[in-house]
Formats: sequence, structure tokens, C-alpha cells
Amino acid sequence: MVESSAAHALPPTSVARVSRLFILLYWLADIGIFLAVMTPVSITMAIRVADLFPDHKAAYLGIILGIGSLGAMIANPVCGYLSDLTRTRWGRRRPWILGGMCMATLALWGLGVATSLLSLILFWCLAQTAINAALASLVAVIPDQVPKQQRGFVSALHSMSTTLAIMAGVVVINVVGTAQVSMFLIPALIGLACALVFVCFFKEPLPDALPPQEHPLLDMKSAILRFRRHPFSHSAFSLAWLNTFLLFFGSSMVGAYQVYFLTDRLGFNAVEVARGIFISTAVTGACVVMASSLTGWLSDRMDRRKPFVMGAILIFAVGVLMLILTHNYWGFLLAVTTTSLGSAIYAAVDQAMVIDVLPDHETSAGKNMGIFNMAVMAPQVVSPIIAPWFLDIGGAGNNFNALFSAAIVVVLASLVPIFCMRGVR
Repeated sequence: MVESSAAHALPPTSVARVSRLFILLYWLADIGIFLAVMTPVSITMAIRVADLFPDHKAAYLGIILGIGSLGAMIANPVCGYLSDLTRTRWGRRRPWILGGMCMATLALWGLGVATSLLSLILFWCLAQTAINAALASLVAVIPDQVPKQQRGFVSALHSMSTTLAIMAGVVVINVVGTAQVSMFLIPALIGLACALVFVCFFKEPLPDALPPQEHPLLDMKSAILRFRRHPFSHSAFSLAWLNTFLLFFGSSMVGAYQVYFLTDRLGFNAVEVARGIFISTAVTGACVVMASSLTGWLSDRMDRRKPFVMGAILIFAVGVLMLILTHNYWGFLLAVTTTSLGSAIYAAVDQAMVIDVLPDHETSAGKNMGIFNMAVMAPQVVSPIIAPWFLDIGGAGNNFNALFSAAIVVVLASLVPIFCMRGVR
């Protein structure tokens, strides 16, 4: 999970400007929901798996994260589509946001008490499905409510959410410790509270004020036929999807194994890992916040997207190369700061670029954004399956040089769709 590229739809030109309070509460809800999912992805799931299965931790972690991400990849477009069709007096997005987070909190509590591989997989799949139901509807609020002139600012904030959520997760884990239940439940409760505050403040139009439904939600046959209409017939959308998939594929091969890099290559223990991750996320988080804000503003001023995206990809690849060459914590810190800088620049501008090419934004924003989000989530399914092959080269299970070299190749390959894309400057 890592971070989602989700704010991908053009708002109607008649939408009024939203208040600063709306933007702030939306951002807090975004960070809170990512806190619930990214804390297990980046820290606590690896700790839990290592405690239960120390001899098979890398392989089992890959299985759990991969299968869970598959559930997320399916849930995001489906639940986004269902929220497009939902008509209630509470709105079409709010029930999915709040309901998803309530279900996710229960599932994350289950992770804290699970003791078998099967139970970990089941609870993580349920958590991923529920969280992505909430995220799909939260993201759809942007085309519903945010006008074009505020889009860049909100997109830049959204691009920071994953990093800030990981930072917050590290703080939470350092405060509550790595007890079985609390390290999963506390981040989930914080995310639920943030979502609840936004849902209570956020007002949606009544059903009569929404666009008429082409196929009602209860007409399942017609709804399924409509869902089959995909946006890949638009070449710019397809190239943007492929670019994002490749970049996040390479990023996932690096990010998911940072804990084991610290323990296996640098010799850190569990306490040192938590402290080391905290320091690295604090440093990189500051870089991400500054880079995202500046890049989004500068890209809008220059009316250019491609140069920033291509530069970000190259910066990320350099950071991974630095990670291959390092054998101490300060080298690790410099490398992850560089990769985070590339990711921040990419996320801020990539969102704005995709906003311009997303088709059917007025009637299918939730579904199409969910489909685009598959480019972010699919690598989380594929990379945990493929990464152990590279780690096992040589037989020791810790060949990080091979893993990170493969990541560099994949990341650089993401430049090709950008060169081929037309209609975007």
C-alpha cells in the first residue's frame, strides 16, 4: 500500500470552491485511512510474521501481502462503481467511507489475535477489501466536490498522505509498542476517527440532485454490463496506467523489504528497526512534503507534466542504486531519502497528468478511478510473489542486490509509456 495515485477525475466546471476546513478534514481522513493500512504494510505485518514464522518470514510475508493486495485490487473499482450507483439520504460516498472503516477496524483487530498463516491471510484480505471500499469512495469525493482551480492543491496534499501516514504509523508503534493487538488496532481506530469527523462534516447532494442512474444498483444484470465498459479504449489512459504500474512495481520491490534489509544486511534488532524506520520516515517525510507542494505548484505554473514525471523516475532509480551500494545506516538513509524524493515528485505530477486523461469523469468517476488504482495495487500482488525469487539467488534468501537491480530495470521501463503518450505536455 503504499501510497494511492487516486485523485484522477475532472470535476464539473460548475462545482463551487470548497472551504479550507473541507480540504483539511478531507486530508486528515485520507491520512487516517492510509494510516490504518500502511502501518501493517510497512512495519507491523513484517514484525508479526517474523514472530510467528521466523524461518519463513520473507516468503510468508510475500504471500500475505500479495493475496491481500489482490483483494484490494478487486475491491477498489467494484466498490467505487457501487458507490457511483448508490442513492441514499446519507449520500452515495459517506456510507461506503464509514462502513468500510468500521469493517476494517474489526479485521485489523483480528490480525492482532491471529496465529496461523491462513487466519492472517483471511483477516488481511478482509481489511484490504474494507479499506479500499472506503478509499474508493473518499477519492471519488474529489471529482464530486472539488473544482478545477483547487485540483492541483488537493492532489498535492493527497500525494503526501501515504508518506505522512507511514510517519504517523511509526510514531504510533513507538508509543504503543509491538504488542500483538495494539499495533494493529490503534492505527485502525485513529483512521476510523478521522473518517468519522470528515463524514459528519461532509455534505452530499440528496438523491434527486444527483445525475440520473442509467442502471439502478438493484438491477444487477444492467449494472454488471455497465461495469464491463472499461476506459482502456483511450490510449492516453492506457499509457498512463502502464506507466504507473511499472513505477509502483519497482517501488514495491524496494519498499516491502526495507525491514529485512535493516535486519539481514545491517544487523538491526527489532528495537533498532523501529527506531531506524522512524528516523528515515521523518527525514524522507519532510522531503516529500516540500517536494510535493513545490512540484505541483511548479508544474501548474509551467503547464508541463512529462518532464517532471520523467525526472522523478530517474531520481527514484538513482536512489535504488544507492541502496545497492550501501552497507551502513547513513547510506540507507540517504538512499531512501532519494527514492522518496522521486516518489513525491512523481505522485504530485502524475495525479495532475491522469486527471487530464481520465474518461467518463462525470458518470463513472468512482469506477474509473478504481480501475486506475489497480495500477497502484496490482504491483502489490505481483511483486511479493516475484521478489523472493531474486532474494533467493545464491540460496541465502537475502540477495538484496539482485532484488534492487531488478527494481531499477522495471522503474526505468516506466519511461517508455511516457514517451509514447500524446496530448499531454
